[in-house]
Amino acid sequence: MKRIFIIGTIIGTVLVSCVNKEEKKSVVIDDEFNEYFYQKGDGFTGGDGTYSVLLPDGRTIWIFGDTFVGAVNDDNTRTKTDPIYIRNSFIVQDGSNFEFIFNDTGYVNRSVMIPPQVLASDFEISEYEQWYWPGDGFVDNNYLKIFASEFHQVDTGMWGFSWEGTALFTYSLPDLKETKVEIIDYGLKNGVHYGHAVLEDENFLYIYGLCEGKAHVARVGIANVNDKWEFFNGEVWTKNPEDSKPMADINGSEQFSIIKLNDIYYYFTQDGGLSPEIHVYSSQKPYTGWTNKKHLYTTPLDSLNSDIFTYNAVVHPQFIDERGILISYNTNSFKLSDHYKDAGIYRPKFIRVSLNKIDN
Repeated sequence: MKRIFIIGTIIGTVLVSCVNKEEKKSVVIDDEFNEYFYQKGDGFTGGDGTYSVLLPDGRTIWIFGDTFVGAVNDDNTRTKTDPIYIRNSFIVQDGSNFEFIFNDTGYVNRSVMIPPQVLASDFEISEYEQWYWPGDGFVDNNYLKIFASEFHQVDTGMWGFSWEGTALFTYSLPDLKETKVEIIDYGLKNGVHYGHAVLEDENFLYIYGLCEGKAHVARVGIANVNDKWEFFNGEVWTKNPEDSKPMADINGSEQFSIIKLNDIYYYFTQDGGLSPEIHVYSSQKPYTGWTNKKHLYTTPLDSLNSDIFTYNAVVHPQFIDERGILISYNTNSFKLSDHYKDAGIYRPKFIRVSLNKIDN
C-alpha cells in the first residue's frame, strides 16, 4: 500500500445555478471540505462515490470509486497516467490530516479492491474489463466492512458495462488490512445492487440497494451480521430474496443515504437520470412510508460546458455542525478529455444543508 498525505487548495470555475432565495439561506457551500479534496501536486487528483465511515478511533475513511492518481499542474490541467485511473481508493481523515491509500506495485497503480478474476489472471484481465466500484460501509466488532459491486465491460462506450454481483470486504482496525472477501449472492436472485446505503439501528443493520431505479431494503440482526438476511416485500419481511419489492415508488440515484435524526428516518437521494436535483424523504420506519418530499438543492452546472453532469449525492452525518449536515455530490463529464483540461471537474463537491430545512 502506498500512503500519501495530501493538502487541499481550491480553484474556481464558471458555474450557473438555479438556487432560489430560500435555498441560499438554508444551503451553504462547504469551502473547507471542498479544499480538502482538491489537490495540486502528486497523489489523489479526483474521485467519485465519496462514501464515508466514522471509525471507532474518531478517524473517517473516505471511500472512492474511479480515482485519478497523478498530478495537477499549475494551470489546473491533469497529468495523463497509465493506467488512466484506478477503480477504487481510500482516504483516511484524521482531523485535517489525510492519508491516500491505493495499491502501488512500484511500476503501476492498482485499486485497493480488485476482483479475484483479475488477480488470478495476473492482470491479463485488466481493471478496465473487470472491476469493483465500492458502496457504503459499517464497523462490526472493530472490523471495517465495505460493500463493493462488481462490473464487467461488455461493450465499448461510457455506459457499456454490466453488473456482476456484490462482495463484502473486511478490514482490520486500526491498520486497515484486508482480512476477508465474501460474495453476497442475494442480488443475483432478485437483481438488487445491495450495499449502496447502510443504516445501523438499535436491533438491525439495514442494507439498501437499487433495482431498475427503485430502492430495496434487506436487514440482518445487529448482534450477528453474518446471519441470513431478511427482505422487505412491500408489506412484511421474508427470508426469500426473490420476494423483495421496492420500499418506495421513488426514482432515485444509484447511490444514496438513509440516516436517523431525532427518531425520524431520512432518505436522501439525487433524482435518477442524472438529474441535478437533491431531495430528502422522511418516515417513521427505515423501510417503508417515505413521504414529505423536500427539495434540498439544485447542483450547479458549468455554463460553458454542456457535457458536465452531477450524480449520487450522499450524506456524512458525523460532520454535522451548526451550519447543518454535510452532503457530497460527484461531478463528471461525458468527455474524458475534459478531465485533463480541468482537474476541478472530477472531484467531490460539498454543501451543508440546515437541519431546519430537513426536519421542521
